Amino acid sequence: MLTELPSVVLSIAELDPSGQSGTISDVKTFAAHNCYGVAAVTTQVLAQSGAKPRLHPTASQWLKETLFSLFKEREIRAVKIGMVSGRAHVEAICEVLDAYRSIPLVVDPDLRGMDAPAGKETAGADVLRSLLIGRATVVTPNAMEAAALTGLPVQSPAEMRTAAAKLVELGARSAVVAGGVFEKPFDVYFDREISETLAGERFKVEAPYGPGSTFSSAIAANLALGRQPHDAVVMAKAYVTEALRKGYITLAGTVLLNHFYRTQQMPRIVETEPAASERSS
Repeated sequence: MLTELPSVVLSIAELDPSGQSGTISDVKTFAAHNCYGVAAVTTQVLAQSGAKPRLHPTASQWLKETLFSLFKEREIRAVKIGMVSGRAHVEAICEVLDAYRSIPLVVDPDLRGMDAPAGKETAGADVLRSLLIGRATVVTPNAMEAAALTGLPVQSPAEMRTAAAKLVELGARSAVVAGGVFEKPFDVYFDREISETLAGERFKVEAPYGPGSTFSSAIAANLALGRQPHDAVVMAKAYVTEALRKGYITLAGTVLLNHFYRTQQMPRIVETEPAASERSS
């Protein structure tokens, strides 16, 4: 029997063939939240061992036409933006979003694709700050990205809160700065009514990359389902934590997120670090 189409969520991000980040990871995350995922690829990524990944950007006109087509064909309930490659990409995306300003938008400011030859265009962080941040329902930088976007030092919990507040001052409805680089990981959420530190867990086996991308797409899925930004962030953090805890161990000794852990019966294979009191005993 045919059923009604679930909430549609759009990923505008890179194509990472590993499936750990970008559009593949996003669509898996949307599906795990009972949403229907669609995607527009901004950049094809080719990983290189020990070196920066090679990037092959999509033509900005093609990206714009893809987006207009998706919005015309589907009633999109939320959008997540990940890696973009240059100002032309951002301008193409904004041209489309101008017609759909009421749709919740999550901006995961991945600056890897914004490198440009010196003198050729404004620095990547400046482009995102001037064109995208003010449109965001939630913006989700890590500490390094938050520093680049705000021009502020982001090396402590207090500085994370200050940076999150600055992003809201720049126009974002809410911001969450991820502090995964600290010994005890945590995130700082801020909007004009709520300021909260969200505690996290450190796992013995780490994911080389991908949790941030999944976090932002889980926020987008929760927004599409009608949740407010703070609740969407809290629920997304819980989802990513469990996807890591019940993740897949690789031959390299790292973990891949298990996006569909909710539908599986499997043992927990990623253990958290023991508490300080346990380590000293």
